[in-house]
Amino acid sequence: MIRRMLIWLLVLAMSGTLAFAQKADKKSKAKGGGVEDQIMDLENKGREAALKGDTSFFEQNLADDYMGVSGLGNVVDKNQTIEDRKNGTMKYEAIDLSDQKVRVHGNAALATGTGNVKGTYKGQDVTGTYRYVRVYIKEGGKWKIEHFQATRVVQPAS
Repeated sequence: MIRRMLIWLLVLAMSGTLAFAQKADKKSKAKGGGVEDQIMDLENKGREAALKGDTSFFEQNLADDYMGVSGLGNVVDKNQTIEDRKNGTMKYEAIDLSDQKVRVHGNAALATGTGNVKGTYKGQDVTGTYRYVRVYIKEGGKWKIEHFQATRVVQPAS
């Protein structure tokens, strides 16, 4: 009985050490990180910038020929995206992201996920759930957002 308990304690101690080591490895990758970590970092910074209405993130990280298609079907370029945030045309109160995934293909990466958004566009309520894809291209050694597409998730009528 005591021997069994000692074995279980040893197994628990080793699994805790393994979990700690995996967590430390993930943190070290995020610092210099793999491409997936770099893209997720940009995704998180973009979310924070959108919530704050901070245009500097978009000025620095959108490609010059960026094009976005909003969940309302509006097509916007880099300048319009920045202007909409500067003048308050696009305002976010909350952006909760889930199901986030990053796929990398050479100098291109796709970030996908679900966003539960609370906000307004030109005073119109755009609160809802959206699926999105953001396309990143590596330019001059730096990842830039080339394209964005959002689609509103509509629940079927019951």
